[in-house]
Amino acid sequence: MKFNTYFGKKVEGAYEKYLEESKTAENHTELIEKPITGKIQNGNEYLILPGRKHGSYEYPDLLVSAKRSHNGEKWNQAHESLKQENSFMLTLRQYVDFLNLLKSGKAYDGNGKGIDKTRLDGILDDIATVRSPWRAEWLDAKFSSKGIVKKSYSIAYHKITLNGDLEEVTEPLDDCLLSDKQINLEDWLRKATPHGLPAPDTSNGSLYYWPPANRKVARFWSYSGWAGLVCGRDPGGSDSSLGVRAAKIR
Repeated sequence: MKFNTYFGKKVEGAYEKYLEESKTAENHTELIEKPITGKIQNGNEYLILPGRKHGSYEYPDLLVSAKRSHNGEKWNQAHESLKQENSFMLTLRQYVDFLNLLKSGKAYDGNGKGIDKTRLDGILDDIATVRSPWRAEWLDAKFSSKGIVKKSYSIAYHKITLNGDLEEVTEPLDDCLLSDKQINLEDWLRKATPHGLPAPDTSNGSLYYWPPANRKVARFWSYSGWAGLVCGRDPGGSDSSLGVRAAKIR
């Protein structure tokens, strides 16, 4: 499904489905047992990410690409490229939900067909397993801070409004982990904040985590040395192995 507007510009398409689903979205936090959806082009290349509500933040059912694209593009370039495809970049919270979906072993493609667990494990392996080659993907999260002695942090990302717009918002960060730490992947995914960041009491583990930094953005990356969530990367950086995972409204 396409947006009515994107960054304030009109885009073809309608949003009636989300308006209907939003009436019951408040408690939509569980995986859908059997998604019902019409055929879409290349539907087998997408996974259905059921809509969820986290605090005041909620989003409708999404179609998330099984593969990264736009490798070699900077953060802002990736946003623009996705816009031209009527797609968008996953927020950090949506990314956490996507990883949880993969780990559940139960998901459906864009045509509503069940996906074999082996394929889900393969997608998760490509994202998070410590091995060669180097892989990374941008996330829709840009941070800012104020103060010197006692800093306060904010996060900017895009929300899907009831009118079908993709609207950038800036919000104070919820209480989260603000120091470098090796964390437990499962504990992060289980206790992530409404913005998708690790909770302050996230247990120790092997996943590297670097906290938000002023004017920096988030990305997840893995290679033969380690895997990690980095929230202090320069949005102007690029690499041939750094891409983005496209998403659309279902």
